[in-house]
Amino acid sequence: MKKLIATAAMLAMSASAMALEVSGVKLDDKVNVGGADLVLNGAGVRSKFGLAKVYVAGLYVPAKAGSADSIISAKQPRRVMLVMKRDVDADKMLDAFHDGIANNATGPEMEALKPKIAHLDSVFKAVKETRENDRIALDFGVDGGMKITINGQTKDTIAGPDIAPAMLKIWLGKKPVQDDLKKAMLGN
Repeated sequence: MKKLIATAAMLAMSASAMALEVSGVKLDDKVNVGGADLVLNGAGVRSKFGLAKVYVAGLYVPAKAGSADSIISAKQPRRVMLVMKRDVDADKMLDAFHDGIANNATGPEMEALKPKIAHLDSVFKAVKETRENDRIALDFGVDGGMKITINGQTKDTIAGPDIAPAMLKIWLGKKPVQDDLKKAMLGN
């Protein structure tokens, strides 16, 4: 009986070690994107004004990596998982995405991205608002396109080789939305 209890306790501890908890949000250590197994590279909290927690962001890649540039330019599946820590309306979420893209793109890049940004806008405006604990998966394919899934429901896919790098730069670019979040997503 003691062996059974000890074994059960060890299994429970190893199961809990398989998920990372950040600010009360549990993130799986592995996910499958487009048939590819990805591992959690790192995760952190996006906060506004250093106080209000907006979301927990987790970065999934095929193999752990510490180089933002290699993750951004990779021709392999990746995922950014956002778990909302508070309610945010679509316009505020889109403003943050727009700012993050604009902070890391040149004028010609922004011009080329306009149709994709408009597509992104239409997806989130249809959702209207994200609520606390909503899970937004941004899946980036080998072709550079992006699939948007909210709470397990696929909302849309945005095709094209430039949307994935533009979105990843929001968190991993030269001017990330938050420096400590970038470090956390890179596993530091």
